[in-house]
Amino acid sequence: MKHMKTVLILEHEEKVFEKLTCDICGADSNGDENWAAKEFEQASTTIQLDERVSYPDGGHSKDITFHLCPECFKSKLVPWLDTQGAKPSIGEADW
Repeated sequence: MKHMKTVLILEHEEKVFEKLTCDICGADSNGDENWAAKEFEQASTTIQLDERVSYPDGGHSKDITFHLCPECFKSKLVPWLDTQGAKPSIGEADW
């Protein structure tokens, strides 16, 4: 779940990102959209459906997003997808 907080900026209130919590286990991100606990590491997950319809005079959109920590992604979502016959694309990089 994406948590927002209201802050006062130059005499007006604005909602800003606070943190993510895992929709399955409730684990907190480290204050941004990075789930990694160590300083030089990055871990993010994206599970989202975007649906959009555009017409010449306007349109509409809807998105559904799940926020999962890396542990739930690997231990719960990946095994379930495997049982459904899904095969992941895996990319790697060194620099």
